Amino acid sequence: MNKKQYFFSFVLATMSFIAARSLQKVGVENYYVKKATNFQKEDGYFDLQHPNSVRTLPMGVQPFSDVTLLDSTHLIGLDQESGSLFVYDMDANSVSPFLPWDLGSKIRNISTVDSTLLLVDDAKHIHFLSAPYDAASLTTLNLENEQFEAVSVCFHQESHRLFLMTSNEERTEGYSSSSVYAYNLNQRKLNAQPLFSISGEDIEAFAIQNNLIAPHSDLSIVDDTLETMNFTPSAIAVHPKTNEIYVLSRADHSLVVFNQFGEIVNFTSLDKTTFSDPSAMTFKKSGDLVITDGNLMNPTVIQVKWNKLFQSKAGHGLIFGR
Repeated sequence: MNKKQYFFSFVLATMSFIAARSLQKVGVENYYVKKATNFQKEDGYFDLQHPNSVRTLPMGVQPFSDVTLLDSTHLIGLDQESGSLFVYDMDANSVSPFLPWDLGSKIRNISTVDSTLLLVDDAKHIHFLSAPYDAASLTTLNLENEQFEAVSVCFHQESHRLFLMTSNEERTEGYSSSSVYAYNLNQRKLNAQPLFSISGEDIEAFAIQNNLIAPHSDLSIVDDTLETMNFTPSAIAVHPKTNEIYVLSRADHSLVVFNQFGEIVNFTSLDKTTFSDPSAMTFKKSGDLVITDGNLMNPTVIQVKWNKLFQSKAGHGLIFGR
């Protein structure tokens, strides 16, 4: 080995040693959090007034109470009444049964971690189901001692954590509040403190400050004044192109966007004509938004295209309509 080769080998070895020591110092979780912080966000927008696809589920198929992306053309849908899972072909608009064997408990929430399907049941078990998705591919974790009840879960790719969103915990002066917790997939541990809280009061204040229309309950019978905002989180998902956290409220047909620090960056009310009962949502890898509508008379799967902007706009690079 000549001097030049020796020098470059020495430099590479030194850099590898420094990187390894840095990773050991900050810890694996902090490494992923730092990676998420440095995420290069893609600017774009959704035109929620004009979805690119609204398809009614085949006759006899119940609405999906939760959905997650299986691959580029297929979703896994959950029928919460029965706890059954189905594969939905987005191109063919067809549904077929999934998971032909019984877990022994009722599935409440679903998500995907890469190609692994993640199932949360009513007994507070997290089931990890890998391809080929049979009984031999299943591993289970027990969260019985954790004091929470998740209404929705999603995977945060950049930080390699699972986000669990709780149901409404309390009402302060009429406003609802809930929390998002992070589950560390490397340590198989739920963080004791919430990642951030979701406050109906904060959402309403953001909407007013930015001249956005915030939905309210019906007029009060007592004094004909508008009641407080009824934001009840029902679904959570992470946008793959912006790393932002989307939270859907089924009760008042609204959608709120948070950054990774739990700060509100956008809000919109959904058109009740198209989104009559928005139940669940997920994202395609392209950034397209998929929302399922739970209207029993007309259950639909709605796809909204992610329109990339080549020049950054003012604000947070996210526009909810044109």
